[in-house]
Amino acid sequence: MVSGSSRNKSHMDSIRFFGQMQAQNVRPNSTTICSLLRACSGQSLLKKGRINDGWKYFDSMSTDYNIVPTIEHYSCMVDLLGKSGFLDEALHFIQTMPVKPDASIWGALLASCRNHKNIMLAETALRNLFKLEPYNSANYVIMMNIYSALGKWDDAQRLRDTMVAAGLKSPGVWSWIQVNQTTHVFSTEGKSHGEEGEIYFELYQLVSKVKKLGYVPDISCVYQNIDNNEKEKVLLSHTEKLAITYGLMKTKGGSPIRVVKNTRVCQDCHTLAKYISSAENREILLRDGGRFHHFVNGKCSCNGCW
Repeated sequence: MVSGSSRNKSHMDSIRFFGQMQAQNVRPNSTTICSLLRACSGQSLLKKGRINDGWKYFDSMSTDYNIVPTIEHYSCMVDLLGKSGFLDEALHFIQTMPVKPDASIWGALLASCRNHKNIMLAETALRNLFKLEPYNSANYVIMMNIYSALGKWDDAQRLRDTMVAAGLKSPGVWSWIQVNQTTHVFSTEGKSHGEEGEIYFELYQLVSKVKKLGYVPDISCVYQNIDNNEKEKVLLSHTEKLAITYGLMKTKGGSPIRVVKNTRVCQDCHTLAKYISSAENREILLRDGGRFHHFVNGKCSCNGCW
């Protein structure tokens, strides 16, 4: 129950079930502690000071339960510290841990640096990732996105050139939705949908509608050195937006929209989905490359942390 609640982002339930375990003198195992640490890194719990609980659970492994922390536990702690904004502390934790950090450790730090736009530590994480997995193009892309989001266009281009010289390509991005037992795929690889014109028309109308409700396109999510109007157009081409719009077009009012995406949803698409769920009175379930997002009445189950 502790692990299942954590995986399904029911963070408070995970911690509550652990409390019941303790009350009944049931000893946790290594997996239980991992689940607790992941629960503590949930945004809703971070806002309640659960980072201290994370430290308590981590320390209790050796002091109370004679469990030797694995690389997975250390990765969870880096993720917890990073999401909380304690990036320097996360780096110190990595540098002083008794096991050699692997790609999951440095990847967790890089992801947190993306969220908090910390270039210096992101470059440190990337240098170590280059040594561990030099052909993982996703690491290049994350760093290019950090550079671009902060207007470091020359640095982004330099890294893109390095990536091309190494023979690497950005991972393809796609989203899909199933309508009437038919799967409809939207991708960045040049394949257009048969109803593309109608989809874009509906999306334009939808964006105009939610702008009146307060939606503002987040052009920082466009990692190209172009003018702002062009950036707004690029945002409209994001595959999850197209899939959600198609779902609105082809399903009955009130029915949920279910979309799968192979990479992380960007901040702008996440914000737009919240507005759409409220404006259209629809549940939107989006499974991205990292987790499930459940949008209802303008709110998401992730509480803004993914």
